[in-house]
Amino acid sequence: MKAVLVVLTNPGSPEAEQAYNDWYTNVHVPDVLDVPGYVSAVRYRAFPSWQPVPQRYLTIYDLEVRDIAHVQQISDEHMRRIGAGEMRRSPDGAMDRATMRAMYYLERSPRQTSTTQPATTPKGVFLAFAAPASPATEAELNRWYDEQHVPDILTLPGFTAAQRYVTTNVNMVGQPWVTENAYLTVYEHQHDTEDAYNASFGTIRERIAAGTVVMTDSIAPNSLMAVYHRISDRITA
Repeated sequence: MKAVLVVLTNPGSPEAEQAYNDWYTNVHVPDVLDVPGYVSAVRYRAFPSWQPVPQRYLTIYDLEVRDIAHVQQISDEHMRRIGAGEMRRSPDGAMDRATMRAMYYLERSPRQTSTTQPATTPKGVFLAFAAPASPATEAELNRWYDEQHVPDILTLPGFTAAQRYVTTNVNMVGQPWVTENAYLTVYEHQHDTEDAYNASFGTIRERIAAGTVVMTDSIAPNSLMAVYHRISDRITA
């Protein structure tokens, strides 16, 4: 079974940003991927107008797990290695540890790909955190997402693949997570710039208004949406 660890971070200061990125990509990610269960990771940076959380940087780690208990075991070993000094710490001041957040999710549905655009290496991701409007609408929300909404979005320019996840509530660092919404959809996009992404997202709004992207009353109105562009290659264990 696939799982992901979603990690949100900031450099310690603007002056430390280069040292932070060098350490994170070249030292920290390989150290994390040495923990059994982790498979690969990609790093991203937020588009400014699509940054609803204080953290600018996103890392998504892919894992292969048996179940939620296995996720907890991997997280515990990750934290044990940090506590034991077996992972190399960032240079002094390079990372803002107080704002770091990390949450594990399990795959909810198989990855879907566009039928009209090749699902090549994405240039970025769009994260959508959602919840049902009420417990009674949860089944309909999941049906709509899997059968209607994700396929609709994958017909839009530049959106090439998507996968849905559900939270495990395994919170690696024990700090408040950025949302209480249980469901996460990771959409892959091919936009180099924020302007290009905004132009494509404008098409979504137009199609929603025209009724060709079908919405639902089963979703709560507090969805959290964030958009990032890729700043690293996929790093493998």
